[in-house]
Amino acid sequence: MFIFSVVGIFALFLLVFFLVKEAWPALVKVGGELFTSVYWYPTADPPEYGMLAMIAGTLLLTAFSSAVLLPLGYLIAFFLHTYAKDFEKNFIRTTVEFLAGTPSVIIGLFVLLYIAPILLNFDVWSTENFLLASIGLILTALPYTVSLSLEALDSVDVALEESALALGATRFTTVFKVTTRAALPGILNAFVLTVNRVVGETMIVLMAGGGAAIIPRSFFDPVKPLTAAIASEIGEVAVGSMHYHVLFAAGVILLVISLVLAGLSRYISGRQTK
Repeated sequence: MFIFSVVGIFALFLLVFFLVKEAWPALVKVGGELFTSVYWYPTADPPEYGMLAMIAGTLLLTAFSSAVLLPLGYLIAFFLHTYAKDFEKNFIRTTVEFLAGTPSVIIGLFVLLYIAPILLNFDVWSTENFLLASIGLILTALPYTVSLSLEALDSVDVALEESALALGATRFTTVFKVTTRAALPGILNAFVLTVNRVVGETMIVLMAGGGAAIIPRSFFDPVKPLTAAIASEIGEVAVGSMHYHVLFAAGVILLVISLVLAGLSRYISGRQTK
């Protein structure tokens, strides 16, 4: 167990080292242009490597999807824990787990074939846009929020709920104010894992986002997050070119976002535990 643990930690450090090593030339030579310019023309002469639009697209898409996804996932988990009968809980849980096992490329095809045509009724100029990508992300990440939040609620000692009910609290008040508070560290971790899932999703935003490196100003504008840029361009660049190193810099930005989210989760969980 010790050997496997050391190997896993060593592999993680190697992965981070490789990522930073390949991104370093871009961070040094391109510098502030990566974060301050919205002009992404890596094949132009001279090339421009501004990733501000893609960073903004990533953050906006993550924020909007999470604002819908996290409350919805908690409410479903709340219903399953509080009110659902055994057969309802088993059926919904099985359905959610099935959705979690569905490849994201299938969900991308679903939103393209069945939801994108509906947007034509609203006279949008691009059916592959911010809203369509967000819907796909919500469908993909919702099972993680529901499953992990439900697990956190179910893990709370039943004696806490019984004590609150014995004092006259309603079922809703007991679960909302007692069980949820006791399960808050687990729920927060579920939220962070879900947000990280949204940040790192590639296929859906690549298929449904529209692929335009602009800052979206409406739900119907196309968007190109960092993951979509890496997936669509890394196979076409020359190894060792500046374009190649800039795409690794995009990976470093995604890694930093994930680390910030994980650190925030641990901080909030630690304060709640104290």
